[in-house]
Amino acid sequence: MSELTTLHDAITRIISKCMPKVVHVEQFPELGAEVMTPALLYGITDMAPGLDRGEGKTAVLGRFQSCILVEADRSKASLQAAILAGQMMTVLKDQFWDLDFVTGPPSQVHAQPEAPTPELEQFVMWSVQWIQPFELGEFTWPWPDEPPGSLVIDIEPGDGPVSPEDIQ
Repeated sequence: MSELTTLHDAITRIISKCMPKVVHVEQFPELGAEVMTPALLYGITDMAPGLDRGEGKTAVLGRFQSCILVEADRSKASLQAAILAGQMMTVLKDQFWDLDFVTGPPSQVHAQPEAPTPELEQFVMWSVQWIQPFELGEFTWPWPDEPPGSLVIDIEPGDGPVSPEDIQ
């Protein structure tokens, strides 16, 4: 199994355990999916090289971002969202997610309110970001093999496999 999959699964498990008032914890949520609130949606957003310990694994600094959603019509919704962001910061303190390939605790932890997009204007939103050092070992693709796809690039009409007269 991929370390990224294992890490995200561990984060989900520990947040769900440590923050019982959050009724929906999800990694990489699907667009358009229904979400029960309060919710904490999160995922890794970028990676950079980390401090190599010389053990043959790839050291990575992963930046994670979480989004806390509380329905805006709740009593003191802004305070509820801020409290949940504070709880998330507490969960992150000295957190290795019970995984041996996580090589250090989160750093550069930052929480702030966010202006909701038009699709999410019914929520009060806070984001919590952090950087987590970990290592990647041998690569494992967790999905079944699929046949290769193809890509057709047409620079100018008539130059490629499709000419204007072919399009109807």
